[in-house]
Amino acid sequence: MEKQERSGEEGRCSGEGFSANNREPSQAISRAQFFKLRPFWISSPTLLDRETCACKIHENFQSKIKKLHQLGILGTSSCLEVVDSVVCERVKIDCMYRRCSDCQNKKFSPMLDPNTKDNIVQWKEWVSKSTPYSKKGQNGSTVETEVKTTSLEKSSASIEKLVSMTQDGLDRFCKHIFNIKHQFQSIQCLKANLQENEAVVHVDYSENYNCKWSREIKEVNFGGSHRQVTLHTGVLYVSGGRLESFASVSDCLRHDAAATWAHLSPVLEHLRVQYPAVTKVHFLSDGPTSQYRNKTAFYLASTVPFLKGFNYVTWNFTEASHGKGAPDGVGGALKNLADRIVARGTDIPDMRALITNLKEHSSVKIFEVKEEEILKSAELVPPTLKPVPGTMTVHQLIAKKAGCIRVREVSCFCKNWCDCNTPKDFTFSCNNSEAENEGGAEGKSIEVGTWVRVNYDGDLFPGIVTQAVAEQYEVDTMYRAGTNRFFIPGVEIPGDKVWYLPDDIRAVIPEPMPASSSGRHFCVLPEIWAKYSKKT
Repeated sequence: MEKQERSGEEGRCSGEGFSANNREPSQAISRAQFFKLRPFWISSPTLLDRETCACKIHENFQSKIKKLHQLGILGTSSCLEVVDSVVCERVKIDCMYRRCSDCQNKKFSPMLDPNTKDNIVQWKEWVSKSTPYSKKGQNGSTVETEVKTTSLEKSSASIEKLVSMTQDGLDRFCKHIFNIKHQFQSIQCLKANLQENEAVVHVDYSENYNCKWSREIKEVNFGGSHRQVTLHTGVLYVSGGRLESFASVSDCLRHDAAATWAHLSPVLEHLRVQYPAVTKVHFLSDGPTSQYRNKTAFYLASTVPFLKGFNYVTWNFTEASHGKGAPDGVGGALKNLADRIVARGTDIPDMRALITNLKEHSSVKIFEVKEEEILKSAELVPPTLKPVPGTMTVHQLIAKKAGCIRVREVSCFCKNWCDCNTPKDFTFSCNNSEAENEGGAEGKSIEVGTWVRVNYDGDLFPGIVTQAVAEQYEVDTMYRAGTNRFFIPGVEIPGDKVWYLPDDIRAVIPEPMPASSSGRHFCVLPEIWAKYSKKT
């Protein structure tokens, strides 16, 4: 009997007969056995489990609502319940944009205690600011600069002030959550009902890929030994549920509007060849101002597709901090594939090796974009462009004619060029569109081969028209050598040919005549030079 009891004690200590379903709290079990019996779905947290793409607007507003709920001032900690308390319906744009006559002045009702409303409370919120930064140069000198930093900081205010700040931020939050849902639903509906002549091009920049060797010495880890490559990824959707993933690769690290359209040009050409019935293109992206949402990007969106043979274009932006989509998956898959190729012993030291390996091992369509093509894309932009009013609030751009766009706060695809959601029309022109255009070329048709005088960044240059498309003109200008002295460079340099709007063409002129016996320098007829120089 004593032997049996001792045996039972040993069994309890060693965990024999113990199962994950045994919930007897008095049963002893060793630490090692406890970890051994841990279910496979229970795992320790890692850094990869962190939420690293949270929305700043959501996080900061939720922090205030949560604090007010902890203080007993609000009866809920849910942001959406607070929104529901001040609007008629969350699906109506007038209510969520606070334009509804019935609810635009409605506010949530805080339960403030007069005796404690002046008490100071603290909460956390994300704050972005410019931080001074000192950098030492190669000669030992120190250069002062500023970098933008974002950090989670403690904020403090009286309870009454916190309530006021929350009330003020509620209007922005209402608009924010409406834009999120409306944009996703609109794009989803568009994809589900694509016509034979329509296509959706969803794009985004992936983080630059760091090229690497399968075996490296330690010095490679310092400095700039690992070359970076730009990846502009996307997914092409056409009717019938057909889709195609693509990526354009470049060793030029520019991510601005000109670079974006250099990356999109081969995609549009591929679209014209593979799907010739498509004449309408709907672009979709997130809305960073340096890449997609700026006046240069708007201008190129209203011109480049028409040069490629399309006759209707829209560009649709997702709401800020809510733009993750299929292109991010394409970029992640390609970089993961490249790293696995390197891990198996293949070197990928540069862009050429990356393109070769991706084409060999991936079904994603790969395009190469050279730096020269990006420079040519920049040449398409007139020297001066007027900004589009309300650029930061634009979520859809529409163009059915080169240089003319319609913008609105949210997307709509009910019909072409519809008047839903209060659209605004805009026509691109230069900033210097004054009376100086009198006697110029505005309103006149200019043929290829005609000599003209153009305004480039405030200066006048003679040049010859080399292309004319949709009331826009590509002009090959001469170089300035002095006052009314110009020359033609012996070597063609990128940037000589620039696209101009009619407002930038001051006049049609005779061909410049030689101004020296050598024939190297030319001049415009003095009377014409004097006439238009006074107006500039």
